[in-house]
Amino acid sequence: MLDAGLTLPQEQSRGLELLRTVEPAGWNSAPEAAFLRSGITAGAEGIPLKLAWASDFPYRTLPGATALECDGVHTQPSLARGGFSNVWGSSMLPYIDADLAKWPIRERDLAPHYKAVFEHVPLGGREDSLEDIFPLHGAPAGLPVSRQARSLLDRLDRRRGSLAARHIFAGASRLGVRGNCHACGLCMYGCPSGLIYSSAQSLEELRAHPNFTYSPGVYCTHVGESGGRACVGGFEIGSGAAFQTAASRVFLAGGVIGTTAILLRSLNAYSQPVTLADSQYFLQPAITLSGAGAVTTEHLHTLAQAFIEIMDPAVSPFTVHFQLYTYNELYAQAVAASAGPLAPLVPKNLLLSRLLLLQGYLHSDESPSMTCQLERSGPAGTLRISRRDNPATSATIRRAVNKLLGVSAITGLVPLPPLLRPGQPGRGFHSGGSFPMSGSPSGFASDVLGRPAGFARIHAVDSSVFPSVPATTITLTAMANAHRIGALAAEL
Repeated sequence: MLDAGLTLPQEQSRGLELLRTVEPAGWNSAPEAAFLRSGITAGAEGIPLKLAWASDFPYRTLPGATALECDGVHTQPSLARGGFSNVWGSSMLPYIDADLAKWPIRERDLAPHYKAVFEHVPLGGREDSLEDIFPLHGAPAGLPVSRQARSLLDRLDRRRGSLAARHIFAGASRLGVRGNCHACGLCMYGCPSGLIYSSAQSLEELRAHPNFTYSPGVYCTHVGESGGRACVGGFEIGSGAAFQTAASRVFLAGGVIGTTAILLRSLNAYSQPVTLADSQYFLQPAITLSGAGAVTTEHLHTLAQAFIEIMDPAVSPFTVHFQLYTYNELYAQAVAASAGPLAPLVPKNLLLSRLLLLQGYLHSDESPSMTCQLERSGPAGTLRISRRDNPATSATIRRAVNKLLGVSAITGLVPLPPLLRPGQPGRGFHSGGSFPMSGSPSGFASDVLGRPAGFARIHAVDSSVFPSVPATTITLTAMANAHRIGALAAEL
């Protein structure tokens, strides 16, 4: 495995080690946890940048790396060991056939590979009515449920028939989190115990395998094929010296931005635009009809607590996915920022016991997309990414929010439409499709094994080969599809 492999800096590593000397029950209030909160603030638009244990190392770039110029979009690659799985929200829901119309494979092709993922990745959650539509593919371990979420989930479960008749399905969140959660409330800063899955954890398991070699500290710039072999080239990060190596096959998993840059450069496709599909992300604050008591002192996790899926053709031909977040300590900052000079008049305890945050996603067919092209500039070129609006987006979001508003008497959940905040394209980091899989690939398309036209031994295995990006969470399918490609390629 060739990897830039940036890691948590020593200062934050020492802070994390010191925090781990404290009993978990005291983590939230311990002075040793103060460093975690540094640099993270919340406003009306949410969190500007989610850090990992008080560090921005998942977002850092390097001298000589591909430059990025964004116009109206919010996206970037990660050069960290484990990539953006260091800061992801860990939500895991599979794709279903209703959302895979553009794909040359179907849900049944992915199913065994979803199961294979859960042989290595923890699944936190529970069996509930969501399984009628979205199979679990694994055995979930229980996670703590906040009082707000418990009340809401109980109500949703009691009224599941009424909701299903209205094309709404809901249940507990499914998270890539181990089940022995300490409910310390620090999830948004990075789990002190490392219970939130990161692919860096799988990397450590792989390093124990005799046939696996990990080579960090390198930046890959191009791939190619010669003499029946696949080649990779780039430079060493420390010295800047060029390197090249060969293998029987190469699997590219640099994330959609990294892989797109490598492939465009390798194909000498400068100034040739490709399209990045994106799942529109938006934040919708909501309140519950009843309060949940003193939420500010509750022991809880602060990842998504519930999923709500709208599958109503009158709203969208595709699934609209919502992740529901109950109280975390950043809400007080967001409330104060939203209220401005009226903040002292806001009854915070009453509001916080009822306040929830819905994080919504749309299918890429109803979302803005991004145009991406590589230009000759600097050592590794410049990737220019610009926004392409979709006229369906605003109306679909409005219909989805109004749908939830229309069932408020059933759910006890009331969205607050004036507080809706759509994100820029790429902001949810659910993007892909620059080299989409096709049954008959041409141009920049890939075959069902992620091989762009013209390559036989080079496979892109991340979301860059997704023909579309459904609203339900991207990471689980990225892992399952990579496993599918790897398993099939091993048979060639």
